[in-house]
Amino acid sequence: MNNFALIIGTMKGGTTSLFAYLAQHPQISPCRQKEPRFFSNDQRWAEGFEGYQTLWDWHPQQHKVALEASVDYTRIPKRPNVAARIATLKDKANFKFIYILRNPWERIESHYTHGHALGWRETQKPLSEGIDRHLIEVSQYARQIDEYYQRFDPDSILLLDFDDLKRDPLSVVQKVCHFLNIDTSYEFQGIGTVFNANNQRLTDERLWKSMSNNKFLRFIANLIPVSTKKIIYNSLGGKIKTNCKISPEQRKLVFNELREDINKLSDKYGFDVSRWTP
Repeated sequence: MNNFALIIGTMKGGTTSLFAYLAQHPQISPCRQKEPRFFSNDQRWAEGFEGYQTLWDWHPQQHKVALEASVDYTRIPKRPNVAARIATLKDKANFKFIYILRNPWERIESHYTHGHALGWRETQKPLSEGIDRHLIEVSQYARQIDEYYQRFDPDSILLLDFDDLKRDPLSVVQKVCHFLNIDTSYEFQGIGTVFNANNQRLTDERLWKSMSNNKFLRFIANLIPVSTKKIIYNSLGGKIKTNCKISPEQRKLVFNELREDINKLSDKYGFDVSRWTP
């Protein structure tokens, strides 16, 4: 077991859906916990490579790639050492990285809506009072991916567009299969089903907020499979009634804040940003 594929982000960029599609493939061993956050969590990282390998039900006669999806892996500066930690294991395993990029203003709106429902600290003040710095930092895609290009071969990094995943998910999934050197002719089921969408999320219930602010309960939640967590979430409250929107003025401010990063993403990494207009 030495070939790993990591969907490293972006947060609210379709990572859960892509993971669910790919997990069907017979040559892929999906992590028992979609988002183990192994390289961003100090306690888990202390378990070493042997501990990392225990996260999969690996069958060597069948599987070629071990797959996980942790958006914590592209959250600099909040999670600063992820790429460096993974790089220390290059002599033990082969790593490939999949990074889904989404229109930054749409991503920020979705991040805020998602986090506000779950009681995340950075999304509790009204958007009218300003956008929390962390939401902007996560949208600095070139800054995030720089860490990986500095340490890994460019051929081991695949940049995807969220809009392509939304519009033609089968083509994107087949592209990923080609990138992972696995059978591209496998017939996936349920392609186009959206997982972890904001309209599946909770309203801002007091019970859920109090639970999400408890460190022990957050630790336990990290150990629970996504499918189980979804059942728990839905049992604690209703659906989000409205999606949060940033104002036209805020869009322009975010664009100016991200302009240099967006230009770098286009000029250095060849990613098409033409559809990202404020």
